[in-house]
Amino acid sequence: MLNKKDLQELIEVARQHINLPAAVIEKDYYVTQTIHALSNIESECFRLVFAGGTCLAKAHKIVNRMSEDIDFKIEIKKDNNFSRSRLIKELKEFRSKMKSSLIVPGLTVSEDLVCNEGKYQRVILKYPCSSQINSTLRPDLLLEFTLSDIRFSIENLSVKTIIESVLKEITLFSSPQTQCVSIGETAIEKWVGLTRRIIAIEREYHHDDPTLVRHIYDLNAIKQAEKINADFVTLAKSIVNNDAKQFKNQHPEYSADPSAEISRSLTLLKNKPLWKKRYQEFIETMVYNSIAIQDYVSAIKNLDNLSKTIIASLTHPQQ
Repeated sequence: MLNKKDLQELIEVARQHINLPAAVIEKDYYVTQTIHALSNIESECFRLVFAGGTCLAKAHKIVNRMSEDIDFKIEIKKDNNFSRSRLIKELKEFRSKMKSSLIVPGLTVSEDLVCNEGKYQRVILKYPCSSQINSTLRPDLLLEFTLSDIRFSIENLSVKTIIESVLKEITLFSSPQTQCVSIGETAIEKWVGLTRRIIAIEREYHHDDPTLVRHIYDLNAIKQAEKINADFVTLAKSIVNNDAKQFKNQHPEYSADPSAEISRSLTLLKNKPLWKKRYQEFIETMVYNSIAIQDYVSAIKNLDNLSKTIIASLTHPQQ
């Protein structure tokens, strides 16, 4: 753990090599420590697997952006078959292990919310921020844990700070191997989440979320890296159909005709100037390598092309 002076000095040196604000590099330092702390958890019942955009950025290194939210899936190990009451009990014990692991110098818990019989947990951590935070950066660390099946193979990867990535001679932490959700599975979940939430926001079923544009950037980066595999359409269709059942009351139009709602989301992304503005702001403040960036029109065109096959499979299930 660096003292404040040494950390700020390293941040300034790193900024000479990467186009990111000091606040982003500073926050990444604490994000990385948190991921390392959770990577060391051992359990007979569960496996904690790093997921989401931060996993794409820091573990798979397929997106060149700051990603501040920390998502983990809790997977039940295959030899366990719990009753409802036993699952609640085991999840409670597992949360206790996670809480013990999250004792990181400088971090304090400001919120700890548990829902759905322990199958979902949200933790907000305060961290010591010495740099001025821009409007796109949250002033705390958001952690989400969700009990979930993992459909593709898990990968063991190392996770480093931005400082360590750009200053190769620097080693701040002895980083453990972190179990990670695959790129393909993450891409599918991002596509499904984006194409459902855009229209849900428009219908005022979901709170507005300017950061959804990160999924547009991520999906384009994954497509450019040719990491969208043959299982994409099949699994996306399965998740869409499950979401249609799950959100029957909250989003009846999606439940009745998901392909139509997905198409409406894509139309909103094409035609509503607000989403283009948000995408451009995101690119300017959160992305640190301009080589792979798609302009908004091209990014949405790629997203539209990716979506056509899935929409067709939903509309014509026999194909």
